[in-house]
Amino acid sequence: MGRTVPTVRQLMNEEYNEWIKMKPMLPPEERKALKELLDAALTRSDAGSIVPRVIPSETTFMLMLIHLKAKIDELEDRITEISAEQHHL
Repeated sequence: MGRTVPTVRQLMNEEYNEWIKMKPMLPPEERKALKELLDAALTRSDAGSIVPRVIPSETTFMLMLIHLKAKIDELEDRITEISAEQHHL
Protein backbone atom coordinates (compact mmCIF):
# COMPACT_ATOMS: atom_id res chain seq x y z
CA MET A 1 0.00 0.00 0.00
CA GLY A 2 1.21 3.50 -0.80
CA ARG A 3 1.15 6.62 1.26
CA THR A 4 -1.89 8.80 0.93
CA VAL A 5 -0.30 11.89 2.46
CA PRO A 6 2.69 13.32 0.60
CA THR A 7 5.89 13.97 2.56
CA VAL A 8 7.19 17.51 3.08
CA ARG A 9 9.98 16.71 0.64
CA GLN A 10 7.46 15.64 -2.01
CA LEU A 11 5.43 18.82 -1.46
CA MET A 12 8.55 20.95 -1.69
CA ASN A 13 9.56 19.22 -4.92
CA GLU A 14 6.12 20.06 -6.29
CA GLU A 15 6.59 23.68 -5.18
CA TYR A 16 10.01 23.75 -6.84
CA ASN A 17 8.57 22.44 -10.09
CA GLU A 18 5.86 25.11 -10.06
CA TRP A 19 8.08 28.09 -9.13
CA ILE A 20 10.86 27.16 -11.56
CA LYS A 21 8.41 27.70 -14.43
CA MET A 22 8.91 31.46 -14.07
CA LYS A 23 12.66 31.13 -14.69
CA PRO A 24 12.55 31.75 -18.48
CA MET A 25 10.69 35.03 -17.94
CA LEU A 26 13.35 36.47 -15.61
CA PRO A 27 16.57 38.28 -16.53
CA PRO A 28 19.64 35.99 -16.35
CA GLU A 29 20.87 37.22 -12.96
CA GLU A 30 17.42 36.72 -11.47
CA ARG A 31 17.16 33.23 -12.97
CA LYS A 32 20.28 32.31 -11.06
CA ALA A 33 18.84 33.83 -7.87
CA LEU A 34 15.54 31.96 -8.25
CA LYS A 35 17.32 28.64 -8.73
CA GLU A 36 19.65 29.32 -5.79
CA LEU A 37 16.72 30.10 -3.47
CA LEU A 38 14.69 27.09 -4.58
CA ASP A 39 17.72 24.81 -4.27
CA ALA A 40 18.45 26.21 -0.81
CA ALA A 41 14.90 25.43 0.30
CA LEU A 42 15.12 21.87 -1.02
CA THR A 43 18.48 21.37 0.67
CA ARG A 44 16.87 22.27 4.00
CA SER A 45 13.69 20.24 3.47
CA ASP A 46 14.53 17.95 6.39
CA ALA A 47 14.37 20.96 8.70
CA GLY A 48 11.10 21.98 7.06
CA SER A 49 9.58 18.60 7.84
CA ILE A 50 9.90 19.28 11.57
CA VAL A 51 7.21 21.97 11.34
CA PRO A 52 4.96 20.95 8.45
CA ARG A 53 2.59 23.66 7.26
CA VAL A 54 -0.84 23.38 5.68
CA ILE A 55 0.39 25.67 2.89
CA PRO A 56 3.65 24.17 1.54
CA SER A 57 4.82 27.56 0.23
CA GLU A 58 5.17 28.76 3.82
CA THR A 59 7.84 26.12 4.46
CA THR A 60 9.57 26.91 1.18
CA PHE A 61 9.62 30.66 1.90
CA MET A 62 10.82 30.24 5.48
CA LEU A 63 13.70 28.04 4.34
CA MET A 64 14.57 30.60 1.66
CA LEU A 65 14.60 33.32 4.33
CA ILE A 66 16.90 31.24 6.52
CA HIS A 67 19.25 30.84 3.56
CA LEU A 68 19.22 34.59 2.88
CA LYS A 69 19.81 35.44 6.55
CA ALA A 70 22.81 33.10 6.61
CA LYS A 71 24.18 34.83 3.50
CA ILE A 72 23.69 38.26 5.11
CA ASP A 73 25.50 37.09 8.25
CA GLU A 74 28.37 35.80 6.10
CA LEU A 75 28.65 39.15 4.32
CA GLU A 76 28.52 41.10 7.59
CA ASP A 77 31.31 38.92 9.01
CA ARG A 78 33.38 39.47 5.88
CA ILE A 79 32.84 43.24 6.05
CA THR A 80 33.96 43.21 9.68
CA GLU A 81 37.10 41.26 8.73
CA ILE A 82 37.95 43.65 5.89
CA SER A 83 37.33 46.67 8.11
CA ALA A 84 39.66 45.24 10.75
CA GLU A 85 42.33 44.54 8.12
CA GLN A 86 42.01 48.11 6.79
CA HIS A 87 42.25 49.53 10.30
CA HIS A 88 45.57 47.73 10.89
CA LEU A 89 47.16 49.10 7.71
